[in-house]
Order: sequence, then structure tokens, then C-alpha cells
Amino acid sequence: MFRYLLAPAILGAATLLAAPSEAAVEYVRVCSAYGPNYYYYSPGTDTCINADTGVTNRKVDDGEGGFTTVTGKTALASQVDDIDNRVTRAFENASISAALAAPDLVQGEHFGLRVNWGNAGDADAFGVAGAAVLSEGFAHGGRLTGTLGIAFSGNVVGGNAGLQFSW
Repeated sequence: MFRYLLAPAILGAATLLAAPSEAAVEYVRVCSAYGPNYYYYSPGTDTCINADTGVTNRKVDDGEGGFTTVTGKTALASQVDDIDNRVTRAFENASISAALAAPDLVQGEHFGLRVNWGNAGDADAFGVAGAAVLSEGFAHGGRLTGTLGIAFSGNVVGGNAGLQFSW
């Protein structure tokens, strides 16, 4: 979602950071060495930048008379990836939270099991939660109930446990 801002940001940064000179300065040029998606050239270096992904490629001497390609990412692309990962984790965590709803035990019920589905953004989670009465007549007519649940969203697992005292 933030990748659409990457190309203009790179172009703007290259334009603003270039030192003024009387000689013609080539701020941006096509870089065809790494394929059709590499459009921008980092001034003063042999680094080609993919404007869609922020991947950088440059050839360096391999010490054996040849060259090897070093691949990296621009700082902006790394920050965008970090934000994307945080948003994905937030959606996974929200879906897990939604999938952890415990059964509601009413008077006369002693055990309940609930299967849940939760969704947030593109993340789905499935969970199982249970509740059981641990003690009735607890502390002058009260009731102690325990809950336990587990939910999964992709490679992320979440859980909950709780106690409820009611009278």
C-alpha cells in the first residue's frame, strides 16, 4: 500500500540532494542491467534501484577477476516493509482476539465449549475456548468459573485464561 509512494520519493530525494553544478548532472536514468523493472539510477554510484520494490543492485569486484551482484534495499523500502509487517501482525492479533471469545455459562450449566472464527483485515483466525464451573457456593453463595482458550492465525498462536467470580 505504501509502495506507490516509493518511486516519487526516490525521484524527489535524488533531485533535492544532488549538489548544484554548472555541468549537466544526470539525476535519474534508466538502468537496464537488472531487468525491465529497474528504472532509476542513484547519482554518483553504480547502484540501480527498482522503483516498485526498493530493491537495489550493484556490481562489485569479486576479487577473482569478475564481478558479483550485491542486492539490498533502500532505507525507505526497508521502513515500508517494516510498517507492512507491523500492520499484518496487528491484523493477526486482532483476529486472534476475536477468535478467543469464551462460552457464557448461565445458572445450571457447568461446562461449555465454543469454536470461534475471527477476522481483521486479511487475517483469519480460528480458536477454541472452554469454560467450566470450578466451585459453587464459593464465598457465601458465589460461583467461581474458569476459562481457557487458544487461537491460530497463520503462524501466530494466541491464548487466554481467566477466572470469574459471580454471585
